[in-house]
Amino acid sequence: MKGAYMGKLLTPDDLPIVRGRVYHLDLAPEELARRVIVVGDPDRVPVLAEELLALREVDRFHRGFRTITGVTAETGQRVSFVTSGIGAPSTEIVLNELAALNEVDFATMTRREQWQPLTLVRLGTSGGLNPVTPVGTLILTDYVVGMDNTALYYDIPLPDEACALLEEKVGSVLTGTELPGARFAGKIAPYAARSDRGLLASLTAAASTLELNWTRGLTISSAGFFAEQGRGVARVGTTQVNLLDAFERLASPWPGLELQNMEMEAGFFLHFLGGMRYRAAVVCVVINQRATGVFMADYRRQVLDGARLILRAFKDYGDA
Repeated sequence: MKGAYMGKLLTPDDLPIVRGRVYHLDLAPEELARRVIVVGDPDRVPVLAEELLALREVDRFHRGFRTITGVTAETGQRVSFVTSGIGAPSTEIVLNELAALNEVDFATMTRREQWQPLTLVRLGTSGGLNPVTPVGTLILTDYVVGMDNTALYYDIPLPDEACALLEEKVGSVLTGTELPGARFAGKIAPYAARSDRGLLASLTAAASTLELNWTRGLTISSAGFFAEQGRGVARVGTTQVNLLDAFERLASPWPGLELQNMEMEAGFFLHFLGGMRYRAAVVCVVINQRATGVFMADYRRQVLDGARLILRAFKDYGDA
């Protein structure tokens, strides 16, 4: 696959390489599978590997990022489980290094003339915004609206008109919840992205086959955990007031496709990877219901169900 910026020489400052490995993930190109499940918590990586892999090829832990690559027991697929960390800034580092592992010739520090797109799914946890969706439900993100500014450094065209509509609707929510006179009022710019249509269809089919508790929906991806999600804990004011209540009242423009959940990585994940023309999707477990305050402390089984769902979709989606 031909990409932009062909022939550009990357310097050690652009892309630090140490002992033939990218700096943060500590991985060499041959150690990354073309099918990747990305999780936030580094401790979740060995749990998935223990349950799902018959063979481990690589196991690295560096700068808080755990990566295990191996072959699955059930389907015989080569897959990498990779840590993203929490939030868009950490995810930005990881996804850039994954793309470099896939596209860059480390011997010449130039982009290869040909490469195949990776297939990646974020598997995470989230807070539920739809009161009729119980905790433990797997949410397959159809569209996401990101609230961070990390993605705004990447000038990626709108995927479709639905994204434009979502940006407008969420922008109206932000305008309506601004604290009068707030220093940063009007500075938050929501952006919308979507899951890869083919991969989302495979996830949907696999979820039905496996008879899981799941639904598709819209996701809000916040820039952080506290004020960004309506939690007033710190002893300083907030730019937005009653933001969570406003999101819970936000009506979907499409019947049957409701606002379902809020997390912190899906926005940048789908925006960046969509712009790179990689195949990407997001699956998150609802572990707490914001409207009712219900919290599910033990969600290991649901996360493993999500991983099995993704592996089934990888297999059904063809060579990836």
